[in-house]
Amino acid sequence: MNRSMYQSRGVFIVMAAGILALFTAVGVHGVHAFGHGGHGGGGFGGLKMLMQLDLTDAQKTQIRDMLPAYRAEKEARQDSLRDKREKMRDLIEAERFDEEAVRQAFREMAPLMEDMAVSRVQFMHDLKAVLTAEQVERIRKKHMDREEHRGERRRTRDAMLDTWLGTPAESDPAQ
Repeated sequence: MNRSMYQSRGVFIVMAAGILALFTAVGVHGVHAFGHGGHGGGGFGGLKMLMQLDLTDAQKTQIRDMLPAYRAEKEARQDSLRDKREKMRDLIEAERFDEEAVRQAFREMAPLMEDMAVSRVQFMHDLKAVLTAEQVERIRKKHMDREEHRGERRRTRDAMLDTWLGTPAESDPAQ
């Protein structure tokens, strides 16, 4: 293989890794957009977190009443996004890399992802209005702890990948 083919493959691998990272992020948001698998709770940690808040019966009723509209909206968008993701997967699996097709597929996904984010944040604000200040603070602290733990796991995975590939880690002073 000549140098140009290696460069093309390198670009393809980097783009594919980026797209896979995007799918991972989108997938994570899709699942965590409303707790875990749609069980409630928004970005607040889902059903388990809500159960740990010792909600009053009135709070449970208010949350239960908010769910149907949110779920219907979320499901409609997820169906559309699922089709767009499938198109992107086809591009990843294609024999030839087509940058413009990837960009177009992403542009088609972006408005749906934006709408889902807006809906998710609206639901979280509606949910916060139901909770006490103490409950919101407990969720905020738990969320910060979870994000810190995710960051640690991400750094560990990156270091393992760098070690496996034999590449220096970003923090390696020998670079």
